[in-house]
Order: sequence, then structure tokens, then C-alpha cells
Amino acid sequence: MTKKISYGLGILTISIIGFWCGFVISDKISEIKADRQKAQVIATAEEKVPEIIPKETTLFFVGDMMLTRGVGASVKKNWDGDYNKLFENVQELKDADILFGNLEGPVSDVGNNVGSKYSFRMDPEILLAMKNAGFDIVSFANNHVGDWNVNAFKDTLARLYNNEILKTGAGINNTEVQTPTIIEKNGIKFGFLGLSDVGPAWMEAGDDKAGILLATNPHLPEIIKNAKSESDILIVSIHWGDEYKTIHNRRQESLAKIIIDNGADIVIGHHPHVIQDIGEYKGKPIVYSLGNFIFDQYFSTNTMRGMLFEIKYEDKILKNTESKIITLNKKFQPE
Repeated sequence: MTKKISYGLGILTISIIGFWCGFVISDKISEIKADRQKAQVIATAEEKVPEIIPKETTLFFVGDMMLTRGVGASVKKNWDGDYNKLFENVQELKDADILFGNLEGPVSDVGNNVGSKYSFRMDPEILLAMKNAGFDIVSFANNHVGDWNVNAFKDTLARLYNNEILKTGAGINNTEVQTPTIIEKNGIKFGFLGLSDVGPAWMEAGDDKAGILLATNPHLPEIIKNAKSESDILIVSIHWGDEYKTIHNRRQESLAKIIIDNGADIVIGHHPHVIQDIGEYKGKPIVYSLGNFIFDQYFSTNTMRGMLFEIKYEDKILKNTESKIITLNKKFQPE
């Protein structure tokens, strides 16, 4: 009897252990299956995540624009005053995300001629034509901004604003000229800061005085650093160099290094009226002179052409640069 009880208890014990082991194994199998299903869900979710493609931003830069004197006479003679015709052969400018140029003088119908031998004042009609051509921003820091005195200068600022064309290098006071103009594209803040290294000194902006930012400003390094702090990519535009010289000078090279050392990512130059060489410093491009975009200097081949400088960014990374030659025809149309 005792043996039977012991045998029965043994069978019961084995059964209980077997049942427990089966339960544990079953539970582990369920866990494994759940883990596999979870992994499959994660893998499926990862497969469905779209590929992140960097966004590309294209910037175009062109040189000096002076749409009066011989250019204005050509527009009246050939197209009955329609300034849009000047741009009809460069429709590709509209392909840029940002299009920049140097506005070589005031656009106004007020003011008085200060008496310079070469004094420019452009017809206000040109601004709508420039807008139609795709211009987003211009530099208004150059040696011709004061040709028709402060009234014409201020009037130009107002007219640019009314035509929705941004400007840099000029403003109603020091604060405005030292603040970068920001254009945001594809989530990137492109900052523009304009300077003139060829005056006019009497048009330098003050605390309560309209004018331009000069490259001789003793606080220039700090101004550039502050501008960079507000920008992802900082473009410094500068009017500098020797007229009609195709190679940059030492002053330009020295200034370019100062500008880049303090935060600029690109240096864009104009004023010589001819194309100059392209340099590089710390991996940052320096365009010493874009030459003329629209000008009536028909006395030489070099002054009747200019550069279109193209920069492409992938997100905030410089992808590539390219320069193209623009030539002016006898009607002063860029082609």
C-alpha cells in the first residue's frame, strides 16, 4: 500500500513538473513569436520611411546694372521705353532661387545732380522690369549712390521696397546697413551684407543718417560676425578694386581674407566693369569682379560682357559653383 502511494505521488510530481515545464516553454514560445512579430513590424516601418533627399538651392549673381544714359536711349529708340525688353534674352535668370545684382546708381525722379562727370539717375520704370526679370535682391552700396544727392538715395530705398526688391549695403541709418538682409529658402537663411570700398565717404551711414556701409568701417570684423550669427550662409557683396583691370589687387585680396576670417561664406565683388579672376580662401569662393551685366561701355570687348556666377547648395553644404559669360549686344541686351 505504501509503495502504491509513493508510486502515485511520484507520477503526480512528474505530471506537475511536466505541466509546469510545458507552460514555461509555451510561454517562451509565445514571447519569441511576439518578438518576431514586433521585429517584423519595425522592419516594415523602416522600409516605409521615405528616403531623405537633400534640398538644393541655386543662387545667381550678376554684375553692374546701369540702365540710363546710352542704355536708356536704346530702350526709347528700339522698344518705345519698355525696359522689359532688355532682359528678354536672359529668361534663364528666373531659374534661380535667389537672383542678385549690383544697382549702379539711384532710381528716382527727384534730387539734384551733385556735379560728377559720370552721374547716374535711372528711370523708376526699370524696377518693375527688374522684378519681372527675377531679381530678388540688389546691392546699393557703391560709388554712384549719391549722384543725385540724399533725396534721390532715400527715394530709391522706398521704390525698391514698393517693388518688392530687397537691398543690402544701404539704409536709413547705421543699424539698417549693418543688419544682414535675410532670404530664407528651403529652410536655410541666406544672409546678404553689402559694402563699398570706393566710397563715397560722404554717403556713409550714421546713427541718424541715411547712407551706405563702407569697408573702411573700423568695426567691420564685428559687423560681419554679427551678420553671420543671424545667417546660415553669409554672402558679402563688395564694391572694390581698380576699374578695367582683369586681375584683382592686393587690397581686394586682403579684404577678402578679413571678410572670410570673420564668418563670410561667399565674397561677391563688383566695380571694375570687367571680369576679374575667381579665388578661394579656406574653401570659400571669392569672385573678385562680375564685370558689367547691363552697361553702355561699348568702347571695349571686356566692358561689353560680364559673368553669371552660379552657386548650388545641398541643404547648407556647398555643392558646386559655375561661371558663365554674358555678352551685351549693340542694344545693350545681355545674352
